[in-house]
Amino acid sequence: MERVAAAAMLVGLAIATVLGLWAAPPAVRAQAVDVYINVTGGGSKKLNIAIPEFTVVAGTDTGGVAKLLASVAGNDLTLSGFFSVVAGRPALPANNPEALMQAWTEAAAAGAHAGVHGLLGIRGERLEGEMRLYDLTTPDQRLIASRKFEAAAPQPALPSFDWRRRLAHKIADEIVLQFTGEPGVADTKLAYLLGSPGAKEIVVADYDGAGTTGATRNGSINLSPVWGPDARSIAFTSFMNGYPDLFRLFPFEPRRGVQTLASFLGINSSPAWSPDGKSLALTLSKDGNPEIYVLTVATGVLQRLTRHASIDTEPTWSPTGEQIAFVSDRAGQPRIFVMDRGGANVRQLTSGGFHTQPRWSPKGDTIVYTQRGATHDLWAISPGGSSPRPLTSGPGDNQGATWAPDGRHIAFQSNRTGRWQVFFMLLDGSATTQVTQGTAEATSPSWSPRLP
Repeated sequence: MERVAAAAMLVGLAIATVLGLWAAPPAVRAQAVDVYINVTGGGSKKLNIAIPEFTVVAGTDTGGVAKLLASVAGNDLTLSGFFSVVAGRPALPANNPEALMQAWTEAAAAGAHAGVHGLLGIRGERLEGEMRLYDLTTPDQRLIASRKFEAAAPQPALPSFDWRRRLAHKIADEIVLQFTGEPGVADTKLAYLLGSPGAKEIVVADYDGAGTTGATRNGSINLSPVWGPDARSIAFTSFMNGYPDLFRLFPFEPRRGVQTLASFLGINSSPAWSPDGKSLALTLSKDGNPEIYVLTVATGVLQRLTRHASIDTEPTWSPTGEQIAFVSDRAGQPRIFVMDRGGANVRQLTSGGFHTQPRWSPKGDTIVYTQRGATHDLWAISPGGSSPRPLTSGPGDNQGATWAPDGRHIAFQSNRTGRWQVFFMLLDGSATTQVTQGTAEATSPSWSPRLP
């Protein structure tokens, strides 16, 4: 009976959460960074970059891969927030320096600062791509960088995985690296919940919403998916066995099945991976009151961090692993608190509102959370408690943030279109993009680290 009561309690908490209540770079990279700074005045403007259709240098392109690579990579660069992409140009010649110079001269005259010459070899179930990046602001149209990539069709045992799109994502991330010093986030995944409140399954898609694949098919209520730091597994709470237990699945290794991480009496919820992937912070009510614990995954050893009569939940780690932010109503209403890794030195971070769903930036300098007012909106604050600021202000409710590994993009759920869908935006609240479509509600996104 106690487990049934606890299960009912978690359903309430789950509903409250849904509603918002609760490869090494080339040596010339530095030159490319200089080009970006010189051209855009330190990044205040977007860099115009031309991406013609890829040039096929081996094999026969019967599937339109050359055009797809240019389109996907161009969209990735647009979504990065750094670039304005000039697309739709025909393929460039493979071994004709004069024709290549003429094409880049025309692109520069049209306003392009950089150009990408993509080369494609098709060898059965393997693609070979090469990215050549040119500085069109110099008289000699200097080659900034060149890098080759390979992509092979996935094994039949794996879920659907568009290896052609992944090749484009890798190329786009390399271009971002050349101009900023940090790879882009195109070669990442989003996990999120899809379905009605009574039956939510976890799905995985490319960061831009393409290639959706089911990760669970248990016909139950699955909650709070969160990627591990190695981008191989997802921890989540599920009622698949009738109770709110904590599990782990491997979306790219389905033969490993689902592992049980915690099935204590009562609530097993709000998983949060430590930066080293060895531990999970989570909420357990096995001792009567929802408290925050840390579970050592390899041994199953538990460490209790909070001991308070109020509800403590929704932990999130700092990127150093030395601190944990969490939600507690010990101040009267839910607020954000921070404590040391072992549970000491608890301090209140936010005040004057109803605050839930803290998420610590991978850069370590910002915590994003949900504030309830007339609507639910995303706010940001420094880990020291200064500079609280809104990131959204409607329309509708905006909540449940998750960080991209670059610390510049945030995905979240919003019902601004009348139905819950997943969106992402830049940290300053600009460049909002809708990721999911369709009639089913999409909630609780989790942005993966960069894929291995």
